Amino acid sequence: MERNRIMRAVLLLLFLMLPFSGCSREPGRRLDPAAAETEAVPGSAAHEADTVVVYVCGYVREPGVYTLPADARAGDAVKAAGGFLPQADTEYINLAGMLSDGEQLRIPSKTETAGGGADGAAADDGLVNINTADAETLETLPGIGPAKAEAIIAYRDEQGGFTVIEDIMLVPGIKEAAFSRIKDHIKV
Repeated sequence: MERNRIMRAVLLLLFLMLPFSGCSREPGRRLDPAAAETEAVPGSAAHEADTVVVYVCGYVREPGVYTLPADARAGDAVKAAGGFLPQADTEYINLAGMLSDGEQLRIPSKTETAGGGADGAAADDGLVNINTADAETLETLPGIGPAKAEAIIAYRDEQGGFTVIEDIMLVPGIKEAAFSRIKDHIKV
């Protein structure tokens, strides 16, 4: 009973602090108190006509959902997401293209667009691309089971991928011994 009362008090305190925390009610966009009076009310027809909401993902610095002006271009969405990561194929997306509400803008890596494909299996050399391989493909590598495959995917999602095969040793649980078993079977 006492625990419930404490939890309610903490939640009430957090709720009361929300307006002062700088949190926006719209993902990817900070609310500017000075501009609040001139903005359309979120959810209103005027607001929806003035903005688009897009999901920017892939090889950008800050993937997420962003609210942008209705006349925004793909380049504006990439800029809102912090820009390209070094591995991004910056020429794959038409940066001058208009955005549409609800669009997903996925920025691929150079290795994905160079012919390695999103499945990570290369048709020619038989090497597994550690930047694009799914968990099942990663598990075909010597000593890589489900847990390590998921750790590789989590690391590459957080860090934006690997630049050299040796970077795989930055993944928790993969050290020199594991790398020596897989180094002849992988590529970036």
